[in-house]
Amino acid sequence: MIRSKINRSLLLLACIGIVLYIGVNILYGLQEEEAVPAENPTISKQQAADSAAQFISERYRIDRTKTFVVYQSKKARSGYLQKENLSEDYTAKYGERYPIDYYQVSVVDPVMKRHFEVEINYTNARIIGWSEDATVQSSISKQKADIMAKEEIRKQGLNPDDFIAIEKPAAEEENGTTLFYEKQSESLGEAKLQLRMDFDDKTIIGYNVIFSLPESYQAWLDQQDSSASIMTWVSMGFTLLMSLAAIIYILILRKKIDFRRGLLLTVIFITIYIINNINMYPAFKAMAATANEGTATLIASLFMNLVTMLLGISLYLSLAAGNGLWESIGLRLWPSWKERHFGSEVYHGMGRGYLLALFILGVQQVLFYTGEVNFDVWAVSDPSNSVLNMLEPRLFPLMAWVAAISEEATYRLLGIMLFKKLFRSNIIAIIVPSVIWAASHTQYPIYPVYTRLIEVTIIGLILGYVFLKFGFITAVFAHACMDSILMGMSLFSLGQWSDVLAGIFYILLPALIAIMLAWLHEKRRGPLIPGEPPPRLEAL
Repeated sequence: MIRSKINRSLLLLACIGIVLYIGVNILYGLQEEEAVPAENPTISKQQAADSAAQFISERYRIDRTKTFVVYQSKKARSGYLQKENLSEDYTAKYGERYPIDYYQVSVVDPVMKRHFEVEINYTNARIIGWSEDATVQSSISKQKADIMAKEEIRKQGLNPDDFIAIEKPAAEEENGTTLFYEKQSESLGEAKLQLRMDFDDKTIIGYNVIFSLPESYQAWLDQQDSSASIMTWVSMGFTLLMSLAAIIYILILRKKIDFRRGLLLTVIFITIYIINNINMYPAFKAMAATANEGTATLIASLFMNLVTMLLGISLYLSLAAGNGLWESIGLRLWPSWKERHFGSEVYHGMGRGYLLALFILGVQQVLFYTGEVNFDVWAVSDPSNSVLNMLEPRLFPLMAWVAAISEEATYRLLGIMLFKKLFRSNIIAIIVPSVIWAASHTQYPIYPVYTRLIEVTIIGLILGYVFLKFGFITAVFAHACMDSILMGMSLFSLGQWSDVLAGIFYILLPALIAIMLAWLHEKRRGPLIPGEPPPRLEAL
């Protein structure tokens, strides 16, 4: 039976992390009156689909439609409001009628081949806007369209006299007739409410609410996204070079490398990733252009599966080369199943992992709060990564293991050794791969983007120290525990008891896996002899 001994230093760090986490949340609570909390959906996707189908049926006399629901967000609008501290003002004036986050329902008539996109308020099922994806052969006169537009504005509960027609931008030129109107009162900073209405030769086929954003903000946002893209490509480039270096070292050390090491972890990685790609089908639809939705979704799915296979190959190279390189200098930072102390290492690695994860989560919360208060950091919702855009949200936390296995293998097991050889310094060997790893996380919609680079680099430094001090298994568990806690808690917001229970299960999953592996290993290999030292040297 494995005996557990609590590392007092790690327990102290965990307590510090808990205090930091709770303390920062208390500070957030004190600011609650100023903040505008995001609302979670209070209607189901089926209710949204029914509301959209009923609207299209009543308005266009179309029945027997097929529907598909995705979650969407007005990301640019949300960013402007947060950057200019206008979120509270927006919520008071427009939040209920034109929410930032909403459901988008594709309503298709399979007989007449008509396709509508309907935006639904996901807290009350109210129609926000709609548009038909259609090629209009003939258009209505602008005079007649203007009369119909003002009547529609009145039906929407707005005052037509408060809106003036504005010129259609050249970039918006399409078939049919499109009119734009701008509200003269209640602007938000430099943003003004605008309405876009599209017409065929008989009626309105599109009504969409737009908030004009200042060109200066859009230019700033484009520059931020460009910087994030550059950092991501730089990270990918260095990661590719690391994979090439892994191939070279595998060839050099081929007689000493056990090529079976890493195969199981690679299979686990690819399997979970492909399951996630299938699960992300609604997200791919949300990202696809309406005109070629089906084709774009299929291409995105195939592309992601191809990327998954390439990432799997890169992971295997990192595991094989990384382990071989450490063993070539006499360090066993990743014990194998056949070693007597494997079960003990997994069990204690899990315990260390939870304690370290609590510390890291506390540090991360402090970094978030510091960024918001001192550096005006803000984040927007990202439909492409939301659990609301998954076929089965309760499968999402499995990705914690994908991240933990692949990133610890690439940037710790392999990366630290490569840069240790290059610079002959443990400190530099931890810093460089941490920065490369952090750069790959800047594509998340957190602004300014450099703050994400700093935050993830700091976490990388902690994980790098953990790897050198306690080994690969502890680093993987620390990473997996941290992500499992965050991803498990993300299920709590879905509101169902089954989701809450699933979230708790995933938070406990690292412990369940470690206990099972330790038990199986002890049954197959026998217990570790008391006092028997593990054949691994400290790397620090």
